[in-house]
Amino acid sequence: MNLLSNWNWLPVTRGTNERETVEPWQITQGIGDRPILDVLAPRADFKGATYQFLIGLLQTAFAPEDEIAWRALWKRPPAPEALETAFEPYLPAFELDGSGPAFMQDFDLPDGELNEIGALLIDAPSVNALEDNKDHFVKRGTVRSMASQWAAMALFTLQINAPAGGRGYRTSIRGGGPLTTLVLPDETEAPASLWHKLWLNVLTREELALQTGNVKLAEPAAIFPWLAPTRTSEAKTGVDTQPCDGHPLQMYWAMPRRIRLGFANAEPGYCDLSGEYSERLVSGYVTKNYGVNYTGPWQHPLTPYTVDPKSGPLSIKGQPGGVCYRHWLGLVLDGGENSQRHPARVVRHWNKITLPNTERFVLKLRYGTCRNQEAL
Repeated sequence: MNLLSNWNWLPVTRGTNERETVEPWQITQGIGDRPILDVLAPRADFKGATYQFLIGLLQTAFAPEDEIAWRALWKRPPAPEALETAFEPYLPAFELDGSGPAFMQDFDLPDGELNEIGALLIDAPSVNALEDNKDHFVKRGTVRSMASQWAAMALFTLQINAPAGGRGYRTSIRGGGPLTTLVLPDETEAPASLWHKLWLNVLTREELALQTGNVKLAEPAAIFPWLAPTRTSEAKTGVDTQPCDGHPLQMYWAMPRRIRLGFANAEPGYCDLSGEYSERLVSGYVTKNYGVNYTGPWQHPLTPYTVDPKSGPLSIKGQPGGVCYRHWLGLVLDGGENSQRHPARVVRHWNKITLPNTERFVLKLRYGTCRNQEAL
């Protein structure tokens, strides 16, 4: 199974009652008269992760050269066939199962701890909660099997948001539970297409070259770490992974956890998350600690940061009380070089491009709050 080819796994909507599944390269299909408006998912965190998956895919395979090219593709979105051609060189990195490299999974995991598939979910009870019988609000055993596509999204969601998970279980490249900010079109008067929602968060190649990471690294594993043996991080024999060790695009595909999904015993049935029938349900996975340990001044393009003169950039996390008015300015406008709080790079990029004032846009916060606010 490949997430980019010959598998209609992505649920989308073209309107209130028009739902279908497509391949990722088909997101611009019918954009002139029946555009795809949004993605569908059985969980809110999966929807946010799917947005980040598609943004990362466009950033990796279809990034515009400069602002002129960016504007041109905003006004005239590409044909689905153009996206299919652009995605084709990256097919090997998006195989979901098999004995070789697999999407977001450890290159070679000979042994490890066996877990039920439900433990992949961000809100799954911890081992200590289970041992102490404290899984009061989120019960154990409610998700025993997932359809393959939702197992993939559960895995991706965990990798890009990974909280502290015990000794040697590394957090995401942005730390545990990072705040994600997306610039989205204002839909007060008319719905926007999925393409335009995604494209606002894609940087030009010129802009990407200025991000943290080593653009001189040309091997695919510098972008997709699962294509090579894992840079493990044991105390004595392991290594840390700093910006000089990975391409800037690796920030979209960072893989701190060592995990291998259990497809060998996959059987047909109904997914516990979506209720849909699947020919291959995933019921478990194997994991091991001391995966990739991202250290140093990484700055993910979709996350705002504060900059400490001593410790460097620190990603802003979602807070229990949400994002209040006093936080807003630092998430939307850059205070300059002397400011300690900086919006996500995609927000700064949008402020730089400055489309005509007749077009209004919103900044949506993921994992911190569900409110929309006008950015311009």
